[in-house]
Amino acid sequence: MLSVLTINHNNSDISFLESFTFNKDSLPMALKQLKKINGVEECFILSTCNRVEVYVSSKNKNIDSEIIKFISDFHQISITKKAPTTYQFMYGKDAAYHLIKVASGSDSMLLGEPQIINQIKESYKIASSVQSIGKSLHKLIQVSLFAAKRVRSETSLGSRVDSIGSLVIKLSKNLFQDLSNRSALVLGTGEISQILISNLKNAGVSEILIASRDIKNAITFADKNNCRPISMEEIKEHLLTADIVFSSTGSPDFLINKEDIEIALDDRKDSLMFFIDIAVPRDIDPRIGDIDSCYLYNLDDLKSIIDNDLSENNKNLEEASLIIESSLNNYTKWENSDNVKDIITRMRKAVESIVEKEFKNVSLEEVDRSLIAKRISNKILHMPTQNIKNEANLENNLYLSALSEIFNLDKDKEGDDSNIFKIEDEKTFKNRN
Repeated sequence: MLSVLTINHNNSDISFLESFTFNKDSLPMALKQLKKINGVEECFILSTCNRVEVYVSSKNKNIDSEIIKFISDFHQISITKKAPTTYQFMYGKDAAYHLIKVASGSDSMLLGEPQIINQIKESYKIASSVQSIGKSLHKLIQVSLFAAKRVRSETSLGSRVDSIGSLVIKLSKNLFQDLSNRSALVLGTGEISQILISNLKNAGVSEILIASRDIKNAITFADKNNCRPISMEEIKEHLLTADIVFSSTGSPDFLINKEDIEIALDDRKDSLMFFIDIAVPRDIDPRIGDIDSCYLYNLDDLKSIIDNDLSENNKNLEEASLIIESSLNNYTKWENSDNVKDIITRMRKAVESIVEKEFKNVSLEEVDRSLIAKRISNKILHMPTQNIKNEANLENNLYLSALSEIFNLDKDKEGDDSNIFKIEDEKTFKNRN
């Protein structure tokens, strides 16, 4: 059964969420540990600035406690539920629906945000590298990514991808009025950063710096977006001139501390600074928000002021939901078909095993075909017969109706020939050889 544990922007605040994030370096080890849990057949972890989600396909119907123990042990932090909405479990079709919805951008804090697609692809790549992905999760992820592609190309939800950039510009203008003589420092080279830089240019920001942990990424990004690349080591130096600082990296530690800003403010001409930190864990020390001339917004802050045009949001989500439902139906059909194949394969092997064992116990010269036929049919039908008897005592006869339909037994009552053996003698059946 498919299960997912989700900690996200809808059910948790950033201080709780960032305690359980996984970075690219820790993800392989985490997946290996998760896969070792008894009953876990497949697993996949999605960790972004908006969510931490652990997907598990398991033989066990209830594996919640094992997943809770895993994530608590791995981060060495208890995940005790302080409030009803700290985290959430979903199962089966609900879990599948959730991943498709997440991939489409319909569950993002910023509706339609594009980064989630690449984040799912990257997480899938890592899970595949440690062989924690099987056919079930592979199919679900492919269906989710295809649905996301359709949502972005066929609905108006994709047109909202610039919302984070627009919001940053709006807030910046509220603070600085004119941006033409302002400088921006952007940490991280993801899609959100690219969208933001486009908005900053359109707003007339005079200088834009881009920093990355890998200077080669910063140079490549800067060439594509016509801005200036710097290394992470140069950040503190440029805090002397940067007016707007935006950060969205995967760093496990703060990239900018309160002390760095206090030192920079001593030598700055203009003490006013605007910080936007959408990273999880956070890149910018939250204490910077305590400095009088500094304005700091994190994910929780942005969430509270984001465009709440409910009529527009509902329209976007309704368009996307039709594609999500259709994609879920496609996945469910595949899953049911795959389950049937497995059952039929196991059934054939079981019957073949009975036949082979029966023929090993007799000499071919002494074969009484009628007797062998009865012995084999009795052994094959023993367990199904017991189950039929048990179900016959229940008010719901759906089980019996399905069995009758599968074996075409109604026609047999009408006198049609059938190759299904009739059990004529109950006593003989019970005392089969």
